[in-house]
Amino acid sequence: MAVPKQEDYVFYQGEKFQVEFYYTEKGDLPAKEYLDASAQQIQVKLLALVKFIAENGRLFDERKFRVVDKDEKIYEFKPKDDRFFNFFYEGRKIIITNAYHKHGQKVDSKELTRAINLKKDYEIRFKGGKYYEN
Repeated sequence: MAVPKQEDYVFYQGEKFQVEFYYTEKGDLPAKEYLDASAQQIQVKLLALVKFIAENGRLFDERKFRVVDKDEKIYEFKPKDDRFFNFFYEGRKIIITNAYHKHGQKVDSKELTRAINLKKDYEIRFKGGKYYEN
């Protein structure tokens, strides 16, 4: 298993939350790779949203951040037409799993299913002591 360096997966450390990018067992960071390939405007807007929630603990504007699956507790950051799925985890963490460019009114069900699966993978690996291992 390839664990990326902390500076690669920790996106922002705030007073209320630490925001991280999820990484696979191979060390890939799907949401970070998407962000790195995005326009600078998207990068700046996502950082502003992440910074706000990490420092203040809440972001009430549903045009910028909202729950997309109440059962699985999956949320999305919404900079422009891009969506970054995430979830809250113990230890005051927000884990950003994956991202996509929105094309219609509805949430992309394939990407949402992927986010749910990545969340489950994170939880299994974390609880098994295999996520942050060196």
